[in-house]
Amino acid sequence: MSNPPTAFSQTLHIRDHCLCLHAQRAARALSRRFDEAFRPYGITSGQFSLMNGLNRPEPPTIGAVAELLAMDRSTVTANLKPLERAGLVTIAVDEKDRRGRR
Repeated sequence: MSNPPTAFSQTLHIRDHCLCLHAQRAARALSRRFDEAFRPYGITSGQFSLMNGLNRPEPPTIGAVAELLAMDRSTVTANLKPLERAGLVTIAVDEKDRRGRR
C-alpha cells in the first residue's frame, strides 16, 4: 500500500501540472513585459487596454467598457481615476441618464 501524498508534495505536483497555474503565470509574465513597453508613456498595460476600450465614435458607458473588458464597473471606475488625473481621459455625466458616467 502506498503512502498518501504529503500536502507539500501535492502542492509541487499541482505546481508542475496544473494548466490554470501555468496560464496565470504566463499572463503575469506577459503583463510585466507589456508594462515595461508602456513605461516610457507613463501607463501600464491595463491602462492601455482600458483606454482602448474607451476608443469609440461615441463615449461608452462605464458598464459597456466593463462588459468589454470582463471587469466590474467599480473596478473600471477606480482604474479610470488615475487616467483622469493624468489628463488622459475625461469622465462626464451621461446626458441620457444623469446617474451614469461616460
